[in-house]
Amino acid sequence: MIKLIGILIVILGFSFKVETLFTILVAGIATGLVSGLNFNEILTILGESFVSNRGVTLFILTLPVIGILERYGLKQRAVTLIKSIKNLTTGSLCTIYVLLRQIAGAFSIRIGGHAQFVRPIVNPMAQAAAEATNGKIEESDEEII
Repeated sequence: MIKLIGILIVILGFSFKVETLFTILVAGIATGLVSGLNFNEILTILGESFVSNRGVTLFILTLPVIGILERYGLKQRAVTLIKSIKNLTTGSLCTIYVLLRQIAGAFSIRIGGHAQFVRPIVNPMAQAAAEATNGKIEESDEEII
């Protein structure tokens, strides 16, 4: 029963809004110590898990970067750029995006998926293109875009 102390630590850490990574590491270390592992074994397990899942870690690292860029106005700059191009439609913008992804994919360059690239950059640009050609758009149209 005491071996489940990590779950309690995670719940308390999230409840008190403690830094997520710190909470998870403390919970993992506490669970390992209670389970009878020494500190070196715990660090070995953490290191092996990090190396075997580093692709996931790289994905997770991109999300804060996108958040920082959004906070400092990347979305507004993209919208301003698209609104300045009067003849650009939502369809042509999405076509350009898909072509860029295809070309980048041919060179094994990953532009990013929905959470990394489409939602913070392409979606606001597509909405701005729709507003530039059609005026103010409704919320239902925003969902379709």
